[in-house]
Amino acid sequence: MKKKKRFLSALLAAALVCTACPQSAQAVTFQDVPANAWYRSYVYDLVEKGVIHGTSATEFSPGKKLTRAAFATMLAQAALSEGDLRQYEFQGSFQDVTPKHWAYRYINWAAEAGIVSGYENKTFRPDKPVSRQEMAVMTVNFAKATGRQMNAIKEVFAFTDSGSIARFAASSVRICQQAGVMVGDKVGTFRPNDTATRAEAATMYSNFLKNCQIGTYKVVRKRVFTTPVRAVEFSSSDYTPQLIMGHDRVTGAESPTSIVNRTEAKIAVNAAFFDMSSYIPLGTLVKDGQVLTVADRYAPARSALVVDSSGHFSIQNFTTNHTVTLHKADETDSVLYGVSVNRSPSSATDATRILFTRAWGKSLGFPAKDAVTLAEDGTILDIAKDTDVQIPETGYVLAQRSRRKYEGDFFDSCALGAVLDIERVFEGAGSQDIQISIGAGPRIVKDKAVYGGLSTYQAEGYTDPGITTYEALRVCFGIKADGSLVICTAYATLAQMSKIMVSFGCTDAINFDGGGSANLYVDGQWLRGPQDRPLNSTLIFK
Repeated sequence: MKKKKRFLSALLAAALVCTACPQSAQAVTFQDVPANAWYRSYVYDLVEKGVIHGTSATEFSPGKKLTRAAFATMLAQAALSEGDLRQYEFQGSFQDVTPKHWAYRYINWAAEAGIVSGYENKTFRPDKPVSRQEMAVMTVNFAKATGRQMNAIKEVFAFTDSGSIARFAASSVRICQQAGVMVGDKVGTFRPNDTATRAEAATMYSNFLKNCQIGTYKVVRKRVFTTPVRAVEFSSSDYTPQLIMGHDRVTGAESPTSIVNRTEAKIAVNAAFFDMSSYIPLGTLVKDGQVLTVADRYAPARSALVVDSSGHFSIQNFTTNHTVTLHKADETDSVLYGVSVNRSPSSATDATRILFTRAWGKSLGFPAKDAVTLAEDGTILDIAKDTDVQIPETGYVLAQRSRRKYEGDFFDSCALGAVLDIERVFEGAGSQDIQISIGAGPRIVKDKAVYGGLSTYQAEGYTDPGITTYEALRVCFGIKADGSLVICTAYATLAQMSKIMVSFGCTDAINFDGGGSANLYVDGQWLRGPQDRPLNSTLIFK
């Protein structure tokens, strides 16, 4: 008899969930919802939306208590599809929420998404009535977990029983009150420890859906192919992208928190790989149409995220070529091909010709065998040999650490006042109009399908099994056909990330730096991080 009673109680609990089994809106009249009831309009608002139903065909049971499990379920069903929920059919971390509990899937998601928490003894107490202050905390956490905006539309109101509101709930109660989601009673009390009724839950939920919409971005916290992911989706037209270097230098090293704070970024994600010892980027980077650094060892196989002047995002493969031409006094030209930008010579005998800008620093940092200081228009301002050289605020320094066996006459022919022409070509790119480029990779989605494998990863220069094969903490950037963007982070293999990005609807996707560099910030919260490792480059949106 007791077993049957418990079974019936579980069925009743499931029936009490406001959003359980949404059905199409229909004409419904509840006998226990009087015409003058304060909650009537909220109940029928949700009925018309098809997201709430009664405990029977004619009763709503407005005074019945809502459990913690029932409220977690309400929130989960507002965010996940049935297919999403099937990813949570496992034994979670709470001892008293087993797969036998009717709400275990919903609670597993809410716990993993950071919406609910349990007690010190690792229990959740799913069948305990939810208090009003607990409901406030869960609501605010749900908004953060999904990107709903709880904007202040009402003045702060001091409840007469504010001293009874627990410290852990105080800020959530204030946010809910200012957002018009939860209000006090006629005498100005909030009643934080009172248990919430179905009528109160319907009122809160109706106000929440009306007042707290998804803004210009959507946060996603769910499992995809059993892998927990955290992601943000937004339209590229709603934001302006910027590539930010640590301390605004090519070899800068700046904490993710510092970068977010000083740039006032709305969304920020770590970008290209870099050498941990020198902080030199391992890929070509372009900022505001200017090449910051060139790393073409694996070009054009290595992929790059590209943004043009119209704000169009794409993933491209190209080689960055700089040619410097000296117009000599005898009206002949001397030309340097394959000139690099803002790179450190590998050794004292490295004869690479390199253009340096102030993004590199105030000086070269090494004794150059030949160095020519140029104005912004290419006019030669100074010529130096066998010494370190200061880099002008605007303009360039063209230098080489060592001379070649067949050097040519370029540097010996340089004279003060002569003019150098610097030509840049993105060979193989779809357009020369590149405002931002982040040489990262490998590419993992192409033409709406999973792309790549060990051979393509290695062709892009990635041979470390930690990148190519094993599970690791990763960050990936995807582009949808409509121009919207997806930034996703998960602990997974590249092959798994490929499938995940396709499931988000990406037509193209690329892997960014990961591991200790994995950081993803969205409007006041860190979906990943902030981690202790300083970053070299960060892609932000404002």
